[in-house]
Amino acid sequence: MTDLRIIDERTVRALLPPQDAADAMVRALTGFDAGELYQHPRVVVDPAGDGGASGLALLMPAATTGGDRPLLGVKLLSLFPRARERELPRIQGLVLLMDAVHGEPLALLDATALTEIRTAAVSAVATEHLARPDARTLAVLGTGVQARGHLAALAQVRNWTSVRVHGRTEEGTRALAEWASHLGLPLETAATAAEAVEGADVICTVTSASEPVLPAGLPTSGVHINGVGAYGPECRELPSELVARASHFVENREAAAREAGNLLIPRREGFRVAEPVELAEVLTGRHPGRTGEEELTVFTSLGLPVEDVVACELIHRRSVDQDLGHLVRLSSPERPDERPGSAAPAPAARRAASTTDREAER
Repeated sequence: MTDLRIIDERTVRALLPPQDAADAMVRALTGFDAGELYQHPRVVVDPAGDGGASGLALLMPAATTGGDRPLLGVKLLSLFPRARERELPRIQGLVLLMDAVHGEPLALLDATALTEIRTAAVSAVATEHLARPDARTLAVLGTGVQARGHLAALAQVRNWTSVRVHGRTEEGTRALAEWASHLGLPLETAATAAEAVEGADVICTVTSASEPVLPAGLPTSGVHINGVGAYGPECRELPSELVARASHFVENREAAAREAGNLLIPRREGFRVAEPVELAEVLTGRHPGRTGEEELTVFTSLGLPVEDVVACELIHRRSVDQDLGHLVRLSSPERPDERPGSAAPAPAARRAASTTDREAER
């Protein structure tokens, strides 16, 4: 019999706290680097044919190839600006997790919370390894779910003495500050982006903007930036002048060459942009990461399907161990008379067969 475990947003959050998520992302990045994980380039669906202005759907398959139970995961994610008209998140979706040996569907997970948590976790890993050890001032531009996820994740990375947040609206900025009060961060709101990032050691851009949100002349000596919000080759949050001064880090060079607008647009404009280093190269010691206290480092986040499947593997295992989620019976053992191409017997024949079966069991 096939039982599908439905794992909702609340359960995803309970089973994937920030530090565990960061540890899982290290496993995902290094495992993919070592060839222990497989992923297919994500498929982008543009329903309106307008370059994503009306919305996009992303399909991201990946698989684990080792361990006791290899798994296949497929995430379907939607990014539709008009979702806000119904007070829905701009990013919504589901992940289907399957047994990669027998093909059995195992779980269906909420991808909105998963994407928020694992994206922020990768930024936390990048910050841990690329920001200066003495970094104490954090700025976050954006007030959506990724801003919340990043505040929660980066709270684990440094002992921040100042955290400033700024969004497009004063209401959104205030709401983020109120939500983050439980994190115990020394948080304050900023009226402008320039005010938020002034003197910051670490900056996270987690907006839905398609044009730069940082000032081009921003002093960047010793700063680390996580560029998270831009999700396609025509979108960016960072100005070309800043990008040209930076050392760059990505999850995967191949994906960045297709999709990282923060890097692609400046190159098209004629700026010289340093070839990015994969984060796994830093995690495995093949690259030193930051090479000086005055270096500007930029991590451009795109997200990888292997990150999703590794996170889902952890969530699913914990949900089974703790008997969490909702089980749905998808199918029962196949009867010979129910095989494709077989004619279904009449009800009387079914009853007779059942009677014969019961007599044989006595």
